[in-house]
Amino acid sequence: MPKEIFDNLREIVIEKPSDKIADQINELISSGQLKPGDKLPSERLLSEKLNVGRIYVRDAIRKLEFYGIVKTLPQSGTIVADNQDSAFVGMLTNALNLINPDYKSLMQVRNVLEIEAAGSAAEKAQPEDIKQMEEAVDLLAEKVSEGEAGLEEDLMFHVRIAEATKNDVLKYLISYLTSHMQNFSKKYDICRDKRNIKALKEHRQILEHIKNGDIDKSRESMRDHLSSLFDFTPKLK
Repeated sequence: MPKEIFDNLREIVIEKPSDKIADQINELISSGQLKPGDKLPSERLLSEKLNVGRIYVRDAIRKLEFYGIVKTLPQSGTIVADNQDSAFVGMLTNALNLINPDYKSLMQVRNVLEIEAAGSAAEKAQPEDIKQMEEAVDLLAEKVSEGEAGLEEDLMFHVRIAEATKNDVLKYLISYLTSHMQNFSKKYDICRDKRNIKALKEHRQILEHIKNGDIDKSRESMRDHLSSLFDFTPKLK
């Protein structure tokens, strides 16, 4: 029997509960049942309604935040992002999908934007921004301790830094670029060889410099962090 007969078989993807939750909430938003500014129920209420653990609800909300679909406001809870946010993300998504950038191109742009973002965050980050960055680092540490890659948690840290710049254009550019990186990260197993452990250490160092308000060291540590991903580029096939 020729081996080619099996070429059309597709990989079986087992959807996680958090993905299913995110899809359901996104459907409510897409259909107009949830509108910009509407507040989502608490984690507790959602977990009871969906009959799942709160950790799955938390993961789903983080995923929706990552893509700019919802946003969490201090002391106000999680709300549906406004139309301006959605329009900007949609426009950027369409533009980059047309270009279909490769890994190296994405990394070159990330390098330019994220080094500057780290310096700007060191200058402008507020206590709530620092708290959000600390939570992102803690979530990555949790995934690493469980032996998982923690790709979304890794990239969320970069988004939190971008948010701390108080520059919406920079925030959305970096948010989309980092979300687009997930496909490459999974495809090429970028977190292999304990790369996620190294990334966690580097995230902590970047965060420390930002907390200290050290603009130059924040930029330098981000440059060093991204450089290892550039080093990875020649290994791609």
